[in-house]
Amino acid sequence: MQEKKTKNKWGDDRPGSTKKFIRFPDDMIEQIDHARNCTDSGKPDSFSEWVKDACRMKLGQSN
Repeated sequence: MQEKKTKNKWGDDRPGSTKKFIRFPDDMIEQIDHARNCTDSGKPDSFSEWVKDACRMKLGQSN
């Protein structure tokens, strides 16, 4: 498990969260962007929120 730090090398000090960098295939990014823009509110979800929601669904959590 990663060690939790209160401040990372980018100067971001958000306790309780860790920044991760991941690579997605281009076609998947296009599909995600399309899905993000097709929301009921008419306002696109942020990429980060979309990915977090997908992860929660995969983990079987509601929030």
